[in-house]
Amino acid sequence: MMWFRKMYLPDPATWTEPDNSPIFASDAALAKVPPAFVCVCELDLLRDEGIAYGEKLKSLGVKVDIKVYPGAPHQILGMDAALKVGKQQADDAIKAVGDAFRAAPDGDAKSL
Repeated sequence: MMWFRKMYLPDPATWTEPDNSPIFASDAALAKVPPAFVCVCELDLLRDEGIAYGEKLKSLGVKVDIKVYPGAPHQILGMDAALKVGKQQADDAIKAVGDAFRAAPDGDAKSL
């Protein structure tokens, strides 16, 4: 995992910047996050971080749906044609976005 991190963010000083890893944002900033759908793949090395992010949002009063996809690898989103769980994740994400827009007054995402 460290190899990937170093390729993505060569400067260790940037590893905890909120733009690179949102869980490091201030509680005040995270409390303003709109309702969130957090997709977590069971076989992903980042699974625990994804769950922790969703739980942190919940603890700050954000409406969050954390969904763990059993047997799914990190790259599930690109596997929707090959794996049933990939199609399920894509369908769930599409539904979550649609639900968010339907909940917004006049479809205005900024009001979420």
